[in-house]
Amino acid sequence: MKRIITVLILIFCLSCQTTEKKEQDQLGVVHLEVSGNEKAREHFKKGLLLLHSFEYTDAREAFHKAISADPDMGMAYWGEAMTYNHSIWFEQDFEKAVESLEKMGSREHLKLDDPLEQDLVAGVKILYQPEKSKAQRDQEYAGYLKALYQKYPGNHEVASFYALSLLGTVSEGRDYEVYGEAARIAREVLNENPKHPGALHYLIHSYDDPDHAHLALNAADAYAKVAPDASHALHMPSHIYVAKGMWEQVVASNEESYQASLNRMERKSLSNDARGYHSYHWLQYGYLQQGRTDLAKEMTINLSDYVAATPSKRGRSHMVFLKGTYLVETNDWTDAIGNIPVEVADLNITIRAQYMFIEGLKASMEKDLEALLEIIQNMETDLSREAVLVDNLEKGYPGCTNLTRETANQTDLQFTQAMIFQLKAYKAILENDPELTERFLKEAVAIEERLSYSYGPPVIQKPTLEMYADWLLTQGRASEALKTYQKALQRTPNRTLTLEGALKAAEMADKPALVKQFKEQLSNNMKYPQKA
Repeated sequence: MKRIITVLILIFCLSCQTTEKKEQDQLGVVHLEVSGNEKAREHFKKGLLLLHSFEYTDAREAFHKAISADPDMGMAYWGEAMTYNHSIWFEQDFEKAVESLEKMGSREHLKLDDPLEQDLVAGVKILYQPEKSKAQRDQEYAGYLKALYQKYPGNHEVASFYALSLLGTVSEGRDYEVYGEAARIAREVLNENPKHPGALHYLIHSYDDPDHAHLALNAADAYAKVAPDASHALHMPSHIYVAKGMWEQVVASNEESYQASLNRMERKSLSNDARGYHSYHWLQYGYLQQGRTDLAKEMTINLSDYVAATPSKRGRSHMVFLKGTYLVETNDWTDAIGNIPVEVADLNITIRAQYMFIEGLKASMEKDLEALLEIIQNMETDLSREAVLVDNLEKGYPGCTNLTRETANQTDLQFTQAMIFQLKAYKAILENDPELTERFLKEAVAIEERLSYSYGPPVIQKPTLEMYADWLLTQGRASEALKTYQKALQRTPNRTLTLEGALKAAEMADKPALVKQFKEQLSNNMKYPQKA
């Protein structure tokens, strides 16, 4: 009897180990041994996996559990501090990170037994040096991790965090040389561990633009399978799919990601603010490219309800995104969605500009010149005021330590200026001044072309090249319009509105081969699996 019980206990233990391994595999695979008791190490490993997938809140929860299990585990404090630096998103909670480091410093018997642990902790302290600008800290941190990368050749965690640190040094736009180096390092890791969530994630970020997306297609296809328990990992492949105009895959990726966020929200009894609003917007954009306007409209109305219940900055920002995307993509300016009010005063200037841009387009469609002029003037005043704040931030003035989504940068100012020029063009149209219209449209185009590719649904919600080409068509300049649409498609491959304009231009310019090509592309956009 005792023997039978022993066997059953052994089977049960093996089953637990298999289940634990399976759970870990749902977030990817990492190999990093750290000092601490066994229970703390389990929580730390989960936190590390979540950290690589930018699931910062859940990662922090895991690191807190590690600290509870072993208050002297130095690397758990390192992990907690790391969750407050969101380099790709240009966010950093400096004060809370410093609190984490101070808690670590207060431990008399801190466990940092391995030199690598000590080096990693020294590195995170660089991210939160006082009296230095965020840009300076990011550069120094990347330089430090480069030294660690050389000191610990073959260490996947050092290499992955070095790749991420390189991406973090590019505060605006896309530096293809830096991004290429980050991709090279990520590939090194993937060659030895194809299930490393960080390497997959950072490779995708390195290549999420139309010119390079094909280089990360395999990583995009793999990441969601490697880490399906991370909502962000389910969303990230769509960065590559949008850059390639693969709308069926964009939709599938974000349907899964958004559902994962709902599952987490229910599991943890969280508010609407835990919804995956980011993937929700990308999903809406994907539906609109497929011509599924009813679903996109339903999503926008539902979001209005969510935001009314939980009017957070995050929710209100996404209300602006979905409202503008729906109206621009459908061109239905009489829809009630256009009348949904959003409080934007405390949001990033680009989001404020998007909201006012949509209001300006509505005024233009209604031929309300006075309202349009007032909107333009308000946007210009807002831009001037924000430019002073951005200048102060770049000079590293006191009070500029923490960075949030509301913190503006030069790119935000340029996005806003481009939208102002677009509205000025519409004002010139109402005033029957084609010369001035074209001048302002070219000004807007010039700004957007100076800006690096902005992944995902367009930040300038009516892309400037598309807007210019639309106007050229109204002037009977079909050949010029066709070339402009083709140029626009290089930045936004397979975008439905651009293809529809290109088709009209090709028909007017008598280009039968292009007419056939654009019709096929539009037809493919509208194909999607029919649900039972």
